[in-house]
Amino acid sequence: MKKRVMKLFAERRSPLHAESWELDSGSDAGAFRSAMRRIVGGVTVITTRHDNRPWGMTVSAFTPVCMEPPTLLVCLNNRTVTASNVSREGRFAVNLLSQSQMHLSRLCSQAGEDKFVDDYVVPQDALPHRMSMPVLRNSIVTFECKATEVRPVGSHLVVMATVDGILAPSSLPPLLYGEGRYMCGVAVDEIAAVSGAQ
Repeated sequence: MKKRVMKLFAERRSPLHAESWELDSGSDAGAFRSAMRRIVGGVTVITTRHDNRPWGMTVSAFTPVCMEPPTLLVCLNNRTVTASNVSREGRFAVNLLSQSQMHLSRLCSQAGEDKFVDDYVVPQDALPHRMSMPVLRNSIVTFECKATEVRPVGSHLVVMATVDGILAPSSLPPLLYGEGRYMCGVAVDEIAAVSGAQ
């Protein structure tokens, strides 16, 4: 019996039983785009000022870089108003959205459309003095940033920035995006606790 189980295990690992890949590609932009859609992450809107009004753009590439000094990285399509604003002014804010802001993510992701967000920002006089860029109401956290390095890479600008200010309300559920749709997160340990109690 033991030999039979070992044989079945070996057969499953054999090349004769290769995986059925949905994506199998080399360096292809379309395949890369499809692969990146599988990443589930928080939704981020970059805010700047355009014509002296708050302006926002939804981005998919945002990541912290280091803690000392607090530094993050964002990637901006170099043909956008936001990329022009950041290149010119060197300042912007990164807003991580909550589940109540899905409409705002959609507004700020429409290509070729105005993305003024006047109706969705905290009034400037209600913000701490360190926050000069537009802060979106109900975001889970907003980082005030100063660009320290802007580098063109292909169709995008890679922007490294130091964090000058951080503003966050009480905890809010994050808005997630992956596989081409919006999602909400559920803590795995909470599911396990509920399942164990049943």
